[in-house]
This record gives sequence, structure tokens and C-alpha cells, in this order.
Amino acid sequence: MTRSAILLAVMAVAGAAACLGPYPDLGARLDVGSRVNGTSYIALDAGAARILILAPLDGGPAPFTRIDEHQPRAVETLQGSWAGTGAGSDAVTFSSTILFTLPDEASLPVSSRRGATRREFSPPAESDATVDVFDGETLVLSGSSDVAGHYGKLLGRTTHISGTDATASACAFHMANLAVESSEARIPGFNSAGLTQFLNREEPFAGILSGTVTISLVNLFSPVTTNRFANYADFEGVVLDGEQVSSTNASGDGALSGVLNFSIAREGLPPLEGRVDYREVTLTGGNESGNYLVTLDGGTEVRVPTGHRIPSLEECLGP
Repeated sequence: MTRSAILLAVMAVAGAAACLGPYPDLGARLDVGSRVNGTSYIALDAGAARILILAPLDGGPAPFTRIDEHQPRAVETLQGSWAGTGAGSDAVTFSSTILFTLPDEASLPVSSRRGATRREFSPPAESDATVDVFDGETLVLSGSSDVAGHYGKLLGRTTHISGTDATASACAFHMANLAVESSEARIPGFNSAGLTQFLNREEPFAGILSGTVTISLVNLFSPVTTNRFANYADFEGVVLDGEQVSSTNASGDGALSGVLNFSIAREGLPPLEGRVDYREVTLTGGNESGNYLVTLDGGTEVRVPTGHRIPSLEECLGP
């Protein structure tokens, strides 16, 4: 699930290269994300998830976040403000001030990986859209490809996940993993040698809605990286607590460990509480194989294979 620094030792043997990263200035501000207190909507397109978080308009611009997640693992997050009435067929404008990008680089050696990066826009990059439908449960935006989509209210969609069987367990895991992957895109250098900037340090990063994820790295030549989540939420519906730990050798071979607790909120229903145990996930050249061990409260432990989501998010969250 996490790719945090699993191949850092490969770069460590390159000597000075281990000190380099996208943000080598240790005095630089690392966490530049914004809190957005708003309603979360989700659009699904052939397995890809687009989450749009909109703070309510109150006579002026309001914050927004758009999170794009593509399988097997790539995340792109936009943050800024939006303006317009947000009703009927009115035009709205999204003004983006920062872009976080985590590409899928699983086929590349760590020495060639870019990892998570950010780009700040000055002046803001504007995207125009039209609100075609906005009825509280459904939001349809046309226009700019940066924000267009047929969205459903996220807390309404999670009501389709119920029970404690293998399918429900896998679906709950996939939702929790969306939040994990979202967090990774905003940690500079994630999934590359750039994470050496966190050696013998602990750096917290704020969730978009609440909480923090703190990253730390020890043992440069046999790196152990810990991502510790505390009441962490990037969007409505998923809250994370616990930790993921990756331990590897100089070839990027090793394993994941740790337990991550999650809560999946559902509109009008009790939340689904569960946990992910990583003890059966193996790392080979930095890539995962094996199973995530998922348990929903009241259910038995279920093995969810690494790799593409089965079942798909469309199956998990309904049409």
C-alpha cells in the first residue's frame, strides 16, 4: 500500500546522491496544503476516482480540493478556490494555486524516480465549468477537464458498503486506501530518494479535513520508514489512525508491517470500523505483492490481494 522510501537504500549507496531530493533545503516549508471544510463528492470513470471537496459559497470565493487517483497508483491533487452561485446552470470558476503530483513509477529504478512533487501557481490557474445538476446528492460539472465529472455525494455512495463479508471488507479497504494514497501525493519526495530529507526527523503533514500523517526515516543503508496517521482525513467518509512501516535492504526487497485502523462513514448508517494489517505484504524491487489483511468489526480476517482493485469502486459504491 505505501511506497514510502522503500528503495532509499539503493540511492544511499550512491553517496552524495542520497542527500538530494526535490526539497533539499531542510528549512523550507514542507506542508503547504490547505484545510478545506466542505462537502465531498466522488466521480468514477473506468476505475479512476475523482474526489471534489467544495467549501460552501457565502457571497465570495471558497476553498476547494480536487483529488484524482488512477490505478495502479498515481495521484494528482489540485487546491485553490472556486466562485459562482453553484446552482442551476450557472458558470463557476476554479482558481488553482497548487498542484501536488505523485506519478506511477513502479517500472523505474529509484535512481530515476521523481517522486511526489508540488507546483505553485502565481497567478492562479483558472478553470471554467458549468453546473448542470446540483441537487444535494448529485453534482454534474461540464467544461474544463480539470474539474468536469458526474459526481455523487460521497457519504451517500458509501452506504452501498454493508455487512462484514469478503466483498464488504475489500470495498472498505479500497476506500481507506484512497485516503492513504491521497496523503502520499503531498509528502515531498515520496516514493523516491527525495525522502532522505526526512532521515532522523519526524515531519507532520495536515490532512485536508483533519488530523495529521507524520513521516519518519531511520537507518539510511537499511531504511525503515514509518507513516503514522492520527485522526487523518483528506475527504469525508474515511478517517485513518495507526501506522504503516516499510523495511528494506539495498535492493528494495523487504516487507511492510504495522496496523492501520479506519472508519468509513455512511449517510444515515453507523460507520464501518475496521483495520488493515500489512504483515503479508512483501516488497520486491520496491513493488508490492501478497495480501492486505482486512478485518471489519464483527467479521473475520479477509485477504485482499495487492494490485488492481477487486471489486472495482463502481461495484463497491453503486451506479
